[in-house]
Formats: sequence, C-alpha cells, structure tokens
Amino acid sequence: MNNMEKFSSLEKKPNSKDQESEGLDKNKNLLVKNISKKEQRFSPKIKNFEKFTLFFRLKGLIYLLKQDKKLKLLRFFIKKPIYHSFNLFKSYIQKKPYIKEEKDLFLFNLKSFNDFKNHLSNKNTLLIIGFSYCMKPKLCPKKRFSSDCIHDPNHPICSTCFIGKCINSLPKEDLFLVIPDVYYISDKLTQIKKNHPDREILFVIMTCNLSIHMFADNANMIKIKGLAIEISGRICVNNKTFLLAEKGIKPGVTCLSYKNEDIVFKILNIRPKFF
Repeated sequence: MNNMEKFSSLEKKPNSKDQESEGLDKNKNLLVKNISKKEQRFSPKIKNFEKFTLFFRLKGLIYLLKQDKKLKLLRFFIKKPIYHSFNLFKSYIQKKPYIKEEKDLFLFNLKSFNDFKNHLSNKNTLLIIGFSYCMKPKLCPKKRFSSDCIHDPNHPICSTCFIGKCINSLPKEDLFLVIPDVYYISDKLTQIKKNHPDREILFVIMTCNLSIHMFADNANMIKIKGLAIEISGRICVNNKTFLLAEKGIKPGVTCLSYKNEDIVFKILNIRPKFF
C-alpha cells in the first residue's frame, strides 16, 4: 500500500458547501493545476549528506544552543528539566531519532502513517505546516530569506507559488511557518506547544535533510508529533553550504518531489473536512 492509499481512507463525500469551503476547494484545485512544473523543478542529481552520527547530533544540539541568544530554548528546558533530560537521553540512545517511512519521509513520535492520519483527523489537533525559505521563488515580494509571506492569490508571484497556495488552503484554525533557519523550527514549535497546552500539536515540516536531523532530537525532547518531508533540488549537501544558507546565502531554489507534493495535497484536502 503506497502513501496515497494510506491517506485515501480519510476522504469523505462532500456535503453542501458554503462560500468558505468553495474558496478552499478552489485553492486546492489551483494547487494541482497552476503550479508550473518548469518553475518548480530544478532537480539535478545532487548527492545528499548522510553522515548523521551521534557526534553530528550532539554538534547539532550545541549549534542550536549557540543560536539561542535570548535563551528561549533553555528556559523552556529548565521548566521540566528531568522530563526533558530523560526524553533527550532516550532520543540520543536510539540509532535514529525518527521512523523513516520512505526515503524522504520522517515520522516523529508516531508509529506509522495510520497513526499520523488518526491525529490529523482529530479536531483537537493543531496542525503546523512549515516550509523552508529556499522553496520561495526568487522574486518573492517578502524576500526569500524571511519568515514573512503575504500569500496573496492576486499577486503575480504568489499566485504561482507552491507555498502561497498551500497556506491559502489551510483551515483558519491551523498555523503555518516559513522557516529561515533551523533554530526557527525549534523555537516556534516550543512556543506553539507552550501557547496551546490543551491542544495536540502535529507538524508537517518541509526542509532539507540536514535541518531535519538538526532538530530531530529536540522534537523528541518536547515529545511533539509530526512528519518531516525532505525537499529536493538545490539542497545543502555539506556543513559549508548549510551554514551559508543559514545566513540567507542560497541562490538555488528547492522543491518537493511530485510524490511528496501529492502527500501535501492530500493533507490539505483532508484537514478542512473536520471543521
């Protein structure tokens, strides 16, 4: 059973639609029809960086702490030091801090895609969908190296942008992130978890393989559930290119594979039916 079949069981027959749901459907159709394959695909055969040892993961933790200038992560950690220490230790002794469903799909604190679906269909779940800034078009009106996004369907750039179309298809109850650096992921997820103690947080993050591994143990530390989807195209392939991208030096545009775009479309199609 492929991932598309796994998601299909959640789909329901549509009821009578109000004006808002019609607008959502229109955006979903645009997601599939109007994204230019030529613009979205730069996919040279770039070899990924795969030496994610325990030493690398510890270096990743040190890197995040160095970026924590306002001590937000540290303050979050010391509120429950024993709980967070235990979770972090448990994550580090695992060979991999996630379940790798397929080559470029990573599950965190979930047992399977069926488990992901169950949480996705829960009304108490707060869905956070995040996009790496390097997926932004080069002429983005809010600049590429930025967490800002106007996602204006009438703007000539936004109207063909994958990120904008996805955001416009989200239910108003859910949240989105445009990720300028790896620290931003950990910072925002801990903030959201703190601000919504009564909600179950479920994330879908689209970013490079390096970033996924950099925040993986932190996701396990705070016991947050979610799916990370690896982007392709002109990705960071080593520490040097990663550090440059962290400073906004990233001329190449990245994207999702067609298969993974379909998974995101399925999530966006399913989620509004439960509100």
